[in-house]
Amino acid sequence: MLPFSGTKNRTALLKRRWLSLLVGFALLFGMGIIPGSVWAKDIKVLRIGIGIDPDTLLPTEITTAIPYNIAKLIYGALAKYTDDGEMVPNLATAWSFSPDGKTFTVQLRKGVKFTDGSDFNAHSHKNYLELIMNPKVRVPLRFLFGPVVSVDIVDDYTVRYNLKNAYAPLEQMLAVSSAMSLKATTPWDADKLRKHHVGAGPYKLTEWVRGERIVLERNENYWGERPTVDKIIYMIIPESATRVAMLRAGQLDVAYSPSPPDIKSLEASPDFKVARPLSTRMIFMGMNTQKGYTKDKRIRQALNYAVDKQAICDRILFGVAKPLDAPVPPSLFGYSKMPNQYDYNPDKARALLKEAGFPEGGEIKMITPNGRYTYDKQIAETIQAYLQEVGVKTTLRTYDWPTYMGMTTRPLDKTELELYLIGWGAPYYDADFMTFMYFSSYVQPPRGLGSTFYSNPEFDKTTYMARSIVDKDKRKALYQKATQMLWDDAPAIWLHVEPFSVAFASKYQGIRVLPHEMCFPQYMTVK
Repeated sequence: MLPFSGTKNRTALLKRRWLSLLVGFALLFGMGIIPGSVWAKDIKVLRIGIGIDPDTLLPTEITTAIPYNIAKLIYGALAKYTDDGEMVPNLATAWSFSPDGKTFTVQLRKGVKFTDGSDFNAHSHKNYLELIMNPKVRVPLRFLFGPVVSVDIVDDYTVRYNLKNAYAPLEQMLAVSSAMSLKATTPWDADKLRKHHVGAGPYKLTEWVRGERIVLERNENYWGERPTVDKIIYMIIPESATRVAMLRAGQLDVAYSPSPPDIKSLEASPDFKVARPLSTRMIFMGMNTQKGYTKDKRIRQALNYAVDKQAICDRILFGVAKPLDAPVPPSLFGYSKMPNQYDYNPDKARALLKEAGFPEGGEIKMITPNGRYTYDKQIAETIQAYLQEVGVKTTLRTYDWPTYMGMTTRPLDKTELELYLIGWGAPYYDADFMTFMYFSSYVQPPRGLGSTFYSNPEFDKTTYMARSIVDKDKRKALYQKATQMLWDDAPAIWLHVEPFSVAFASKYQGIRVLPHEMCFPQYMTVK
C-alpha cells in the first residue's frame, strides 16, 4: 500500500508536487535559464532624456509641460488622471460643488507628511491657494484660479473654495494643484524654495546641475504606493537626434519627443517602443482678426481651404499627427467634430479671395518659432508655399522662442502680427482652455495670450456660460455651439493635433504617457 493512499493523501501529494514545480520554475526564470523570461524587476537608476532645462520647478511658477512632469513627482497633486482621462483622488479624497456652484468643498488625505516633516492638511493647502491668489507672488497661470475669491478651513482636513461665480473647470484644477509645505512657504521666499524643494510627492530633488541633469531619489516616507524606481536622472539634451542616438546606444532608457521619422524607425525595431497618444495640444496658424487683410472672415476661410492639412500630417509629420476637425482636440471634454470641414480646395480658396476683393500681389506677413513645436519652421514654410499657390504673397520670418513670445503678446495697438504659428496645449481635459482661455475677448493681450484678437460677443457669452454652470450635458451643448462659431469665423488656419511621444527600451514596462503631456515613470520595471 502506498504511504499516501486515499483521496486526502493523494491530494496532499499533488499539492506538494505542484509546489515543487512552481519553485523550480521560479528558480529557472530568476536565473534566466528559461528563454523569454519576463520577471519584472525594480530599477535602480532610470535615465530620461529631455529637451529643455526647466526654468523653474516651483509649482506656482511653472508654465510648460516638462518642468510640470518633474515637479509633480516632487510635490504631488491633489487629484490625478487615469489613462482614460478620468480624474481620481490622490492627495484629495473627495470633492463637491454646492447646488449653486459657488462653493467647492475638498476633503484632504490624512497622514501625509512633507519631506520637511510637516503635515499636509487644510492649513497648508489654504496657504498654497492664497499664494496663487496673491498678486505679489509670481504665478503665470493665476488665471486658472481666477474665480476663487477666498478659501475657508472647515476642519483640519477639509477646505472650502468660495467663488465669485460658478466655475465648472475648477474641479479639473485639482489635477493641476500641487502640495506645498506651510513650514517651507511661510514666509514666502521664492529664491530659497528654488534651491530647497519641499513636497509630498514620491521623490525628492537631490541634485540639479543646470544644463546637464536633474536627479530625483525616492521619498522613503511617501504616503502612497512605493515607487519601483530608486533614482530618476533627467538628462538635458536639446537635440532630438542626440536623444534618440543615446537611446539606441543604451545611454538613455527613455527619450522624450523623438522626431517623426525617428518615431517610425524606433517602432520598427524590436528593441524599442514608443508611446504616442494624441496630445491636448493643437497647432494652428493664428490670424489677426482686427488688422490687415485677415480682418475679413472670407479671407480667413480662404486661407483654411488653401492649406492641405492632411498632406502636412502625412509628409512632414510622417503620419504621427492628426488634422484638426474642430477647434478643440478630441481628448477634451466639449469636443465635437465640425460638420463642415476645411478640406483642401484651392479653387474655393481663390473664389473666396476674389469675393473678398483680395488684390493681385497682396502680401501677408508670417512669423514662426524654430524648435518649439515639432517641425514648426518646416510647417510654416509649407503653408507659405500653399498660400502663394492661391495668389497670396507671403514673407516668413523665424524667431527664437523668447523673442517670438514677446512679439505674440503685444496689445492690439502695438502688435504687427498678421499670421503666426502657435501651439496651445491644455493641462486639463476641458474645452474651456481652448475656447475661453485663448479665443475669448477677455484674454486678449496684455490680459492674456489670445493674440488673434478674436471678438465675438455671442462666443464670449457662450463660453462664459459653459464655464459658469456645473451640469455636464448643458456645458457640452454650449461648447458645441461655441466651437461651431469659432470654426466658422476662422481666427486661425486650423492645422493638427500633435502627439506626445515618449520612446523607451522595450525591456522596460509600466510607463504611463498621457495626452496632457504627462509622463509617469515611477512604477516602471525591467524584464
